[in-house]
Amino acid sequence: MGCGQSQEALVCPSKKKSENGQVKPVAEVRGMARQSEGSIDAQTIEEYLELEKKIAFAEQTSPALLLQQKRDQKAHLEERLKLQKRNYEALQEQTDLLRHNEALLGILGEQVLEAEVKQKLLELGEDQQEEKREAVATFNNKEIAKAELENLEEQFSAIDTDILGLEDESKQLQSLYSRQDELLGRIFGGDYGSAAENQYEHELDQHEEMRNRILEANFKWKQAQMMVDYAYKQLNEAVKQWSLLPNIDASKLEERYGIACIARNNLVASAQNIQGAQRYLSNVQFPYCAPGEVATLNKATAYIFTDMQTSSRHQHALDCYSTTAKRCGALLQWINQVVTNTIAKDLDDINKKVKSSSMALRQERVTLIKAKAKELTGEDIEIKVADINTDANVQLNINDLARTEGIDPNLLATLNAMDLQ
Repeated sequence: MGCGQSQEALVCPSKKKSENGQVKPVAEVRGMARQSEGSIDAQTIEEYLELEKKIAFAEQTSPALLLQQKRDQKAHLEERLKLQKRNYEALQEQTDLLRHNEALLGILGEQVLEAEVKQKLLELGEDQQEEKREAVATFNNKEIAKAELENLEEQFSAIDTDILGLEDESKQLQSLYSRQDELLGRIFGGDYGSAAENQYEHELDQHEEMRNRILEANFKWKQAQMMVDYAYKQLNEAVKQWSLLPNIDASKLEERYGIACIARNNLVASAQNIQGAQRYLSNVQFPYCAPGEVATLNKATAYIFTDMQTSSRHQHALDCYSTTAKRCGALLQWINQVVTNTIAKDLDDINKKVKSSSMALRQERVTLIKAKAKELTGEDIEIKVADINTDANVQLNINDLARTEGIDPNLLATLNAMDLQ
């Protein structure tokens, strides 16, 4: 890095005047000493300063922290996948038994499609209403379980890709750290340049350790915020679709079934997203949409295809979906307040402390480097310490979402009090 790039550099050795008054580039300043006493030249200085910029940039995404989180998530996903596979297989066995229930459906050949089986169930008379409701719910639960299993498998595949990328980023950052240590050892002979440098480095380490804890909390809360936000949109979409059913003639079974499927898919995904938020904030008690409420929503969703057949059951289901949507909106507002009023402020505060400590450490090292250069070369060099961005933030993981068509995960919902009435 030459001085012509000084605006991009953390610290740039500027030109100095030689004894005859001519401007002399620092690249011409040379001085070497025994390794035990430290050694320095312009190339070493410039490489060290360029490394500081690269390290600051690489640290902004906290790859090591994210890597550990991803590995933890992968372990949890593996367990959830095992449980979900067993759940799906059990439901498959139940639907197979129903399919061969001659008392309920008569004799059905193996060539009869599952959609036809469900249609026959929906056509059962009032005298078999309870059997019909439970049988349709079982088939519906199997579809839900299959969708969730596929979602988990997609998440597992995506997280493997994320881990590979983060491992590479972490290795690159570690390589930068190692090279930085080598250069500091070359400059200062393996020792701290001063007691102040030691102190500033210790303070920076403490602030960065605290920032890692705040970053982890920030990631979990903002990930939960994104998932609840998406669930809120899905619940409102489900209510919108479900409200259309009374206006569709009962003879248009395929159209009614399609609308109910859209509502069902959004209800299922919204429940999965709320549960995902609960997993991220496992030590936090949600004031709305607690696990029991989500279980009630899932139970209601299981009966969606029989609830659409009568006006009273349709209204009862609509009340359940609407109430859950409003409570999800209230949960989102609560999370927004925590993120804005607490987490974001804590992160902003610790970022400022890291920046201050980092600047103090760099300024002290520049002072020491200048003194070492003077000692070894007999000449003065000027090094300017430029401001750099040391703020750290972590990117949210959209792959964690149970997504549904037509809803953008990148646009946060805008809420007001009227939305929740």
